[in-house]
Amino acid sequence: MFKDNALLAQLKQNIQESLPKAEGRVKTTDKSFGFLETEDGKSYFIAPPNMKKVMHGDIVSATISSDKGKEQATPVALVSSALASFIGRVNLNKSKLTVTPPAPYKGSAISAILDGELYVDHGDYIIGELTGHPLNEAPNNVLKVKIVDVVAASNDPFLPWLVTLAKHNMNNDVVPIEPPADKEQWPLRKPELARSDLNDELFFTIDGETTQDMDDAISIIALDNGDWALKVAVADPSAYVTAGDDTDIAAKARGYTHYLPARTTTMLPDSLSHDICSLRPDVTRPALVCSMEINARGQLQSDAQFELAWITSKAKLSYQQVTNFVNGEQAQLPAIDGLAQALTTLNAFAFARSMWRGKNTQLFDNQPDYRLKLDFENKISGIDIRHHDVANSMVEEAMLCANISGAALLAKHENGGIFNTHPGFDGDKVKKLAELLGDQGYIYHPEHLLTSGGFCQLQRELTSRSDNYFAARLRKFQLYANIAHQPQPHHGLGAEQYATWTSPIRKYGDLTNHRLIKAAVCGDDMPPLPTAEDALQLKTQRDNQRTIERDLCAWLYIDFLHHAAKNKQKFKAQIFNVNRGGVLARLVKNGATVFIPFSNIHKDRKALKSDSEAGTVSVNDEVVYKITDEVTLAITDLNKNKLNITGSLLASDLA
Repeated sequence: MFKDNALLAQLKQNIQESLPKAEGRVKTTDKSFGFLETEDGKSYFIAPPNMKKVMHGDIVSATISSDKGKEQATPVALVSSALASFIGRVNLNKSKLTVTPPAPYKGSAISAILDGELYVDHGDYIIGELTGHPLNEAPNNVLKVKIVDVVAASNDPFLPWLVTLAKHNMNNDVVPIEPPADKEQWPLRKPELARSDLNDELFFTIDGETTQDMDDAISIIALDNGDWALKVAVADPSAYVTAGDDTDIAAKARGYTHYLPARTTTMLPDSLSHDICSLRPDVTRPALVCSMEINARGQLQSDAQFELAWITSKAKLSYQQVTNFVNGEQAQLPAIDGLAQALTTLNAFAFARSMWRGKNTQLFDNQPDYRLKLDFENKISGIDIRHHDVANSMVEEAMLCANISGAALLAKHENGGIFNTHPGFDGDKVKKLAELLGDQGYIYHPEHLLTSGGFCQLQRELTSRSDNYFAARLRKFQLYANIAHQPQPHHGLGAEQYATWTSPIRKYGDLTNHRLIKAAVCGDDMPPLPTAEDALQLKTQRDNQRTIERDLCAWLYIDFLHHAAKNKQKFKAQIFNVNRGGVLARLVKNGATVFIPFSNIHKDRKALKSDSEAGTVSVNDEVVYKITDEVTLAITDLNKNKLNITGSLLASDLA
């Protein structure tokens, strides 16, 4: 009898208008209900019927009511849709065209239409725009997608690359997909700049076997007093690229050379990166050279000298080649006078330098590097596990000295540049940290922990006690490394400031510092000093680069581990993180990251507790797992839509 009753409709409207309102972001759960989370930190329950009107990530306006003392949100208006534009997968069922959006979308495939003359097939990845939403007014209150572009065909061998890069470009991350524009000729800029002739000195490069963009070469001799004279020659792309020209603007937008499995996208045009600027053997190249002295105890002296020069690298050596030579194994070195002696000297310098750092600053954990080998279909055919070998250490110690010297010069002359910083421990947590350390027998005053000396001293003590778990736990008390435009301490290195300039072919921050050093000591034009915005852009580009590599590798690992999951293969893994939902572990054999939900750890969820700060998992108040523990697991699910590998812990160890 109340159907179409205008009075009743008006009454309902009045009630709705009288209810308090809130605006927030929708968060879905594994169940049918969800939550509305507001900017002021409040969270409101959204009942299952109302969750059918919204999607994860939608920003909506909702009325807030109370049901049995529990506040609930009822979405009434869409502010912005999480799926306004997205990359999805095409489904073709007979003549019906639908698109499945990416995780965390959990609904059914959405009906789609094509924009223009596009052609799509089943399994293709596309860019879609949402043209309808349940909270819109009719007739646009039904989910519908318009396909506006094709990202990759289902059979494209580079599909994971194209989808991953497109996803980040949609986030306005300016991720390079193609190499930058090249030129037929690159004339030398400012040829009148004075350059020393160092062509007769024994410079050599140590890189990967397939490296083409070689931007640093080393020369070293032992002095009569037992010290070492070390020279690091760095390629000079600024001899060809002017700050602010088209090539420079494109390089700044890229930030870095992007190294992905089977696909490298250079920061500078290929002819510069791989030829004209690369310190290839037996060809003369312009370089910026840093000359340093390191005493017999491994301490870097403070009187480094910089000069422009012409140099000729005498040999291109690989890490494996040099490691084999140092270890006394068979190594085919080029027949160059003095090369074997130079490598022996470089090894002695690197050992002394690492000993000095081990006593005065700190040494780093040497985590294995997993390199994916791909077949002709761009599938993983194998994985090389590379540990930090002696040749890596030799190059690393030389570059650390050069970069510390460059940072000191920039701080003195310009008080500006691109500086890598490490703030150490969080000042807001340091009092609690000192108490925790005291409980474990480490006595440190909070103020001392906030200094570079205190930070490094603690790391050395942890290393001496082989306290890997506690060292890993203390990372929760550290601030993140950053990039700054003015000198700031690098607690991790125990340095007043640290600025890299030895990779100007591959990193725009290094190219910036390279130009500033040239201007300060070599008479080149002074470029604009970097700003805080420049530093933030470089950090964002670096973070994006790491995220892209992680997402792409996850995609490749999912294909690679398909048979292992099907055959219930066991893997050894090391736990490296504990969060609210479970633990993250890295497979020792191949480096894949696996998520183990708590439901796959213990059947009684109420008996299980996690402590993300301590990095522990307890059952009935007894710690059963902690970060750094090695465990045995099996893979239970591979989800390409979520780029997620799920596993389950096993009770028995591997044989």
